[in-house]
Amino acid sequence: MKLEYQNGVRIMPGEHELSPFERMLERYSQMADSYYAAEQDTGLTQEQRSAALSKAKVHLDRERGHLKAMADVEGQLTAYRAKGLEATQGSGKQRMEAISVMNAEEHHPTETLEKFMRAEGVPKPSPEHTAHHIVPGKGKLPVVNNQTRMHLHIHGIRINDPANGVYLVHKDADTPHWSMPASRGHLTYHTHEYERWVSQKVTLLKNMDLIKTQLQIIGRILQDNEPKVAIGQ
Repeated sequence: MKLEYQNGVRIMPGEHELSPFERMLERYSQMADSYYAAEQDTGLTQEQRSAALSKAKVHLDRERGHLKAMADVEGQLTAYRAKGLEATQGSGKQRMEAISVMNAEEHHPTETLEKFMRAEGVPKPSPEHTAHHIVPGKGKLPVVNNQTRMHLHIHGIRINDPANGVYLVHKDADTPHWSMPASRGHLTYHTHEYERWVSQKVTLLKNMDLIKTQLQIIGRILQDNEPKVAIGQ
């Protein structure tokens, strides 16, 4: 039992007192507890279960440490997004200049995307995870992917906007993972079919909020399904 009181005083904050980031950390902690519970058939010994659970909790505690810098990162994200909005404002020349800057922006390494995802309340589930750009920075089908990426930029969405990010397990060898047992390694999703599917889902939308919402729906589909099931939904 996890104590909620100490010396008669409540020490565990209520659900309404937690930030979105803290709520996700708590959810992941509960998922890890459930996955490594003795009654689950994971094929691990009790010693292996304990070690794996301990590793998961150490990582989540490390993620919790990012809370101290969250206000600063939130400010960076606000400025980052404001720069993207320049593509939707001003003269035609100013918009094209803003789009050109966004199109040249690098997407690797993924630290920038991960930092901004934390600022939006999305912690990294484990060391085995990596931030996946839903619309890739550079795709396997350049003509298709460049068109999709340009569609984001025209609507003021930059490549490292957290709406364009989702956490997936980095290596397929580390799947199934307790945090998303039906998902696979992120490279298995990087296919021609994936880029066509994302393009079809995104480029018909003409509103920033609709596009960002659709990106996150795609991200959840990837976390909940293997590639053959996910692509085409």
